[in-house]
Amino acid sequence: MSSLLNSYESDFRTTLQQTRRLLDQVGSEPLSQRNSTLKTIEQHKDDLFDIVDQMEVEINNVVNDVQVMARLKSQLREFKRDANTVKQLLEGFVESRDREELFSGMEQGLDDDQREQLLANHSILQRTGNRLVDAAQLANEAEGVGNQIMMDLRSQREALENSRQNLFQADSYVDKSIRTLKTMSRRLVANKFISYAIIGVLILLILLVLYSKFK
Repeated sequence: MSSLLNSYESDFRTTLQQTRRLLDQVGSEPLSQRNSTLKTIEQHKDDLFDIVDQMEVEINNVVNDVQVMARLKSQLREFKRDANTVKQLLEGFVESRDREELFSGMEQGLDDDQREQLLANHSILQRTGNRLVDAAQLANEAEGVGNQIMMDLRSQREALENSRQNLFQADSYVDKSIRTLKTMSRRLVANKFISYAIIGVLILLILLVLYSKFK
């Protein structure tokens, strides 16, 4: 694991520990103090998701070993679950805080039906807002996945282009080898005829010597 991934993991665990401590205490705090604590938790939540995103980019770009990649991906999924748990708990506390603020000072003069209607409307708005936030997060994740796919496709295209260039180079080497073999073959044929000619001349000389000797 790279030093940067180790740093990300340490930051995530430290931030998660701080966030869990704040989540444990925020429910018992007065409303005025709770607002400040919830803002801090929300900042920690954003930091957790940012660290997860940075770790994912680092893992995809740096790690090459398959087993190490699988282990880090599993750890990353665990970190995502922890971050989503923090998000859900935060949403529950925020909804409770908003409900208290909504009805603070309004209980007098409202009957039960009006109070229930306000509560229902507030819950609908809260769920709608949460869905919009989730949709935006999914869109960002989809964009990140799309960018990663584009990077992978670009890398594969470059690999294919390199392979094609290697094939062209190999084909060029084969052509050169064929031409060299043809040249060698022609030289062998020429050398064979020269050898036959030399043998013929030697035979003729021998015959002439024998003829002159026995004449």
